[in-house]
Amino acid sequence: MITGSPWMSDQVRENGSYPSNDQLFGEFLCALWTTACTALGVPAAETARSASVLRGSLPGWADKRIGFAPETPSYVAGDGFPAEMSVNWSGTHPELRVLFDCLGDEAWFRRELISVAGSQVSLSGSSAVSRRWGRIHDVFTTHAGRSSSAPLWHSLAWRPPGPIVHKTYFGLYTWPHEERYAAVDAAMRQLGMTAAWEHARAQVEGADGQREIEFFAVDLADGADARVKLYYRNHNADLAEVNRVASVARRHDPVSALAAYRTLAGTRTDAGEAALSCLAFRAGLDQPDECTTYLRMADLAADDREAVDRTAALLRREGVDPAGFRALTSALAAGPLEGSRGLLELVSYRAAGRRADVTTYFRFPVYDRPAPGPFPAVDLEPLPRKDDLAHRHQKEPIVSQDVDRIARYNEQRQQEYAASPLIRLLADENTPEQAKRAVLTYLQPWSNAFQRMISARVTFETDPEQRALALEHQQEEVGHDAILARTRAADTRVVWDPVIEAGASWFVDQFAVLPSIQRTVLAHLALEAGSLVLSQAGTRAFPDDPYFELHDEADVEHLEMGYRVLRRRSDWNVEDLIAVLDRAWQVIGVVSDRIAECARQDSGLVAV
Repeated sequence: MITGSPWMSDQVRENGSYPSNDQLFGEFLCALWTTACTALGVPAAETARSASVLRGSLPGWADKRIGFAPETPSYVAGDGFPAEMSVNWSGTHPELRVLFDCLGDEAWFRRELISVAGSQVSLSGSSAVSRRWGRIHDVFTTHAGRSSSAPLWHSLAWRPPGPIVHKTYFGLYTWPHEERYAAVDAAMRQLGMTAAWEHARAQVEGADGQREIEFFAVDLADGADARVKLYYRNHNADLAEVNRVASVARRHDPVSALAAYRTLAGTRTDAGEAALSCLAFRAGLDQPDECTTYLRMADLAADDREAVDRTAALLRREGVDPAGFRALTSALAAGPLEGSRGLLELVSYRAAGRRADVTTYFRFPVYDRPAPGPFPAVDLEPLPRKDDLAHRHQKEPIVSQDVDRIARYNEQRQQEYAASPLIRLLADENTPEQAKRAVLTYLQPWSNAFQRMISARVTFETDPEQRALALEHQQEEVGHDAILARTRAADTRVVWDPVIEAGASWFVDQFAVLPSIQRTVLAHLALEAGSLVLSQAGTRAFPDDPYFELHDEADVEHLEMGYRVLRRRSDWNVEDLIAVLDRAWQVIGVVSDRIAECARQDSGLVAV
């Protein structure tokens, strides 16, 4: 196993991590390729031959020297570097790939196309690759009346000892959305795939969430297995949502896919920023054949070490020894994985009947700062760069002290609530059993109303990320009122109290009118925090009671959900959230005091 890296430096940063200045682009990429081949155990002779093919396949910019900033920033990586490397781990041998931006070198691309097509000449003397390419190329250029020609990307994929496979991509990210759809419509019509495309479009656009077409890609290959691929970028999607999009494909196992996504996402339920869904179309099918989902580990994991560990866990679950993956990552790293983020930028998973269809994508930040730009304006504002999306909620970064201030305030209110009459009534060993049972009687209407509260949050939430969280919260809370009813089955009374109902109605109204982040704070930092204090007292009053045991465990996680949102988002300020929390805790206090008062009256105790 390779334990060191030729790229090691004393200081590791997200930008400028690789000591590449003044090297030729081609030399730098071929050195990375050679390093990867060595780490994967490819024989030296095959490594040298494949590196030579790669060097000869690169555009004209390969002969230029890497400076301190990109002359022509590329959309491939956040710092503007025009290439990435990836490895697919399915099959007998890993498949090594390099993707690069042509940076407008059309003359190079025509020569490359002729070279690729020449290796696939049919008996009739014409190339299926050339015919296929010719049918769609102009669709993505100014020849078809487009505002600009789509940027071209190209990739080489090699699974030793087989041949190198070529693919090309049209970047649609600089165009207005209607122009993207018009181009895809025309290309699919030329390829005879209109029915499959219309089926996919209807299904994808009918799914929850927001997404946009980003790339149109074709395999430069002959034969029925050649694919046309369409890449959607998802905005603020949760894991269930990207799984629904993937389910548009004919061959997709949603159970395996969701398990894989959860392994990569860790404790998060969202898919991270800029998750991609790639639908693959094949001739003769009336719907997409496969879907590959790409999760951005640079957003989902704290650092490259955590990203690598989660990916290794997924590979192991898929039946692949992750030692090769770890060796590759170690060889490519520019320093300790704990000190970097974005080397392992993306991990993709395809659940189409082949084990371990996992691909790991590596980025090599060579410039000291992110690229300027990004691109010409479209619609009303520029489309964000892929890597800028990882910071879409950080235009005004929230410092940790702000979250800490919210947490300290909320913990103080929890402590005050722990000293309230209701909590003391439950926690006091001298409280008669009859009084404790009466608490459950008047807690029931509040528990019933809680179901209305969380349903209102889902109904009125429009932010895709927060709605996904609200749905998850609702699913985990459904039926808790019925558990309480079974706990007090011997008590058949149905009570109604104006104070309890008024407090519940206040929360329902707030979920209808508050901004998104304030709704989240109301649900997770007020209601769940209060429920946690109540449950802790309830477990002392009613040991082994399923209702309080369930809440004592779940409420901790539900409370932390709220803090995780605050750490990720910047569309809030401390003063507004404290104001919302103050009002919520006042209402919780009034309702709790009323429950305690009613329980004491029912049991004949003197009110405090």
